Amino acid sequence: MIITCLIVSSKRPYLLLATIILLWGANFVVSRFLSGIDPVRVSGVFYALFRYLFGALTMIFVMLYQKQGLTEIGNEIRPYRSTLLLSAFFSSIFVIAIHTSTEFVSSGTTSIIVNLCPILVLVYGVFYLKERVTLIKATGFLLGVIGGLIFLWNSFALAPGLELGIFLAVIGMVAWGAYTVTLHYLEGANRYIVMTVKHAVSTLMILPIIAFMILEGSQLILIFDAWSIAGLLFAGVFASGLAYVLYFSAIEILGAPKASSFLFLVPFVSVIGDFVLGEPPAIITLFAGSIALIGVALVRFSSAAEMDSISEKPVN
Repeated sequence: MIITCLIVSSKRPYLLLATIILLWGANFVVSRFLSGIDPVRVSGVFYALFRYLFGALTMIFVMLYQKQGLTEIGNEIRPYRSTLLLSAFFSSIFVIAIHTSTEFVSSGTTSIIVNLCPILVLVYGVFYLKERVTLIKATGFLLGVIGGLIFLWNSFALAPGLELGIFLAVIGMVAWGAYTVTLHYLEGANRYIVMTVKHAVSTLMILPIIAFMILEGSQLILIFDAWSIAGLLFAGVFASGLAYVLYFSAIEILGAPKASSFLFLVPFVSVIGDFVLGEPPAIITLFAGSIALIGVALVRFSSAAEMDSISEKPVN
């Protein structure tokens, strides 16, 4: 019995990560299904709004469960207000860009492009945070750049007329990279409070963008039926609420660098979703995307190993 408990305990963080990867990968698929597959039920910008709105509400329930009141939340975020506001801004741009992207291109295409952001974060880390460049990091960077460029080139060549969707996915990647950088400066803050406030503030930031689009005459779609309600609840409650609770639990066990190192697997779930939706990628595009993601994996695992070695050094 004790041995069984130990085995289950050792596997727990990886089971959590597997669930998170499935949720985040499936979120791209659900977004594509609702926003890009006829009949379209939800415009991407509305998907973004409800994803973060329901995500914020879910995190508020988590805060109540943890007995975190407004006073505790205020005291926690006070030292990080400017950084948290910037984080929410980048996050709002990210969520709008990627879910508008899925109006035009497959879920796998958007997911692969977005998940190349660690390459951008590596560049920032090397030049501004003076991180050490290892052979594995350099190899991962080259594979990520070469594979990413080939993937983008083939996406443009094989899907003429869908340039806007790819362009939006690239914006989403840059915004997610910028958001990831802000997390470096939020290190030490309560993750649950940060995510709750970030979701809530990002939701408020999306509202004026929707209002502007409506005033400009954009034809936005929002149809409430069983599919759209289920999809939006999945995106908000599960992919943007509970998934982060599980992710923070995995971080508490493995540490942030090691936990995040497995997230390169998210696009593979989205690509499987492409086959389910009847939009299988071309072989060469899939190959190039895989090469790019292998590069991302090398960067992530190298960074995780480097952080582990630092934490294991004795303090004099």
